[in-house]
Amino acid sequence: MTRAVHLSGTMIPTGAEVEVDITIHTRLHVSPYVAKQKANICLALHCGQSFCVDDPILQVAEQVVWLVPVWLSPPQAGRKAKMGELVVDAQTGEVLDSGARCRVLQQIANALLSTTPPAPLNAPAA
Repeated sequence: MTRAVHLSGTMIPTGAEVEVDITIHTRLHVSPYVAKQKANICLALHCGQSFCVDDPILQVAEQVVWLVPVWLSPPQAGRKAKMGELVVDAQTGEVLDSGARCRVLQQIANALLSTTPPAPLNAPAA
């Protein structure tokens, strides 16, 4: 995993050699599979059936979380667009800010669906 490190307020002379070594040790109590399940349940309960998720990405920062990508996926059209992410705590399995995130996902989905013409159910006969 590649992470960016930003240094500010430090004077680093030109040509200086810089070595940064960061070690983080934590035990993950929630697997990526369980994080994906938690996100799917949250979407089903709060957003409806027009969403699907991808494999989670582990984010190590102040808090260790799984970022679960959420896609708009209406039944008639299949996967259309990545909508955002749900954040699942890798220690507790809690979907963080689930209510607020689901409201935002629904707003984005409604905006996208209202600007996209519906796909024809059957192709016209030639």
